Amino acid sequence: MRCVRTGIANSVLVAQVRNTAEWLWTSPAAQPLIAIFAAALDEAEDVAGAEVRMLRLRLAAHYATVATFVPTDVDAHIRHHQWIAIDDGDVFAAARGCIDEAAARDPTLVSARVTEGVSGHDGEWFSVRAGALGRALQLGLTAEAGTLAGHIDAELDREERLFAAAIADGAPARTTLALATTLAHNLGDLSRVVDAWPKALADHEYRNRFARLGHADGARRRAAFVLAGELNKEIMALENHRFLALRKARALRRSRELLLPAGPWFDDWGELIARTPLLDDGDRGEVVAALIELHLWSPRQEGCLRALAGIHRATRGGLASYVAALPARVRKEALRGRIREALDVSPQHFAARMEKRLRAALARDAGTMAPSRTRLGGQRR
Repeated sequence: MRCVRTGIANSVLVAQVRNTAEWLWTSPAAQPLIAIFAAALDEAEDVAGAEVRMLRLRLAAHYATVATFVPTDVDAHIRHHQWIAIDDGDVFAAARGCIDEAAARDPTLVSARVTEGVSGHDGEWFSVRAGALGRALQLGLTAEAGTLAGHIDAELDREERLFAAAIADGAPARTTLALATTLAHNLGDLSRVVDAWPKALADHEYRNRFARLGHADGARRRAAFVLAGELNKEIMALENHRFLALRKARALRRSRELLLPAGPWFDDWGELIARTPLLDDGDRGEVVAALIELHLWSPRQEGCLRALAGIHRATRGGLASYVAALPARVRKEALRGRIREALDVSPQHFAARMEKRLRAALARDAGTMAPSRTRLGGQRR
């Protein structure tokens, strides 16, 4: 029954983590995480305390893989199903402690998408805590609900301060826009789970506090978050999807060093792909093919073009040296159209273009987007 409820056997989940992040097993910094995986393989799944141990394992797996090329699919379990299965206050407190443990881990160990200390991992913990909060309210666990809401509030305030400071200080577009898209996604994670609470909680104060903070029509909207959402929608929405085509290039899973950074600034990553001894020419050809497929799937997306430009610059003979080995369906696209144009754009020119887009967006609505930390503090709870 517990295996059905939690959706996946421990051994299968650990195997999935190894499939996408085998390098964790040789990282000294990851050994506490590896110990969780090892213990899970030795534990029975139907003994006392199994629910909490299963949650701990699934949170560890999610932490380890959510920023890799093939994340484990445990979202619904850690946000909803495992909380619904808990009806005891002591068990709930132990399970909530598992979230605290997961959120305390350093995301840079498993992610190349951390900007000023903010990452998509923070949104994952928003969503898990929101799921737990909804269950705590159902169970009447007032103290636990207050603790969870306090963690959410503190993280919202931290992200708001960092983004407001970036705007006020005129931080480079790479910093400001990476923060904007991360905040927009994190707030979306929080709002989606809160919006999915049972109907009996539809008018609860916590729901009103945490839903649609980044939307202009949100009841508790905060100006900094609305701005982040607008910048994400206007400039970044196409640049940080799941890059599914890169799953085909399995060699990218060999090292933490090969993880994809925040898009669309992939020039350095492309140069790394061209030069790293972790890959051979066959591996590089697979990456090039996957990037071209990404371009064909989303022609306006800039990140894959910047990665191709980086590979082109750092490869003797340029991108043309890979063409003969590419699959026929992408071979003819390798050196024409927008790909050809991108190869002639330097990283500096591209950075200047992104800077111009950011400044133009900020100037369009000086009232909402003015670089004032006080104004961007927005409407407080």
